Amino acid sequence: MTPDLISLLILALWSIPLNHIPAVGRTLSGGVEWAMTNRDKLPETDPWVGRGDRAQRNHHDNLAMIAIVILTAQITGRTDKITAIASIVVVSFRILHGIAYLIGIPILRSLSYFISLLALFVIVWRIIAPQLPF
Repeated sequence: MTPDLISLLILALWSIPLNHIPAVGRTLSGGVEWAMTNRDKLPETDPWVGRGDRAQRNHHDNLAMIAIVILTAQITGRTDKITAIASIVVVSFRILHGIAYLIGIPILRSLSYFISLLALFVIVWRIIAPQLPF
């Protein structure tokens, strides 16, 4: 497996803790009894639980785009050392983004988002650059 695909796999697996962190926070506030119900009413929680929800939503909103870019590079045979490094940067800074979101450091959250986006554009550039006439 290429570093690009390993990075994508790690990013997909990062969904597991992001999916469960807010639920754990709500269970801590509402108790196991609440967790075993239909959860029609949400318990009052600390702010980090809401940030966890938003981090999860942001991750899921971006995961398809990231996967499409990395898989396109893989399928078209445009992966190389640069896309490998860029993929590692994407996954590293997406994980940092989620952690910064959870603990509430907005500047680090935003910076990590933009760095991961820039790395993703590097992969896109490696896909399309051989097709450009210059």
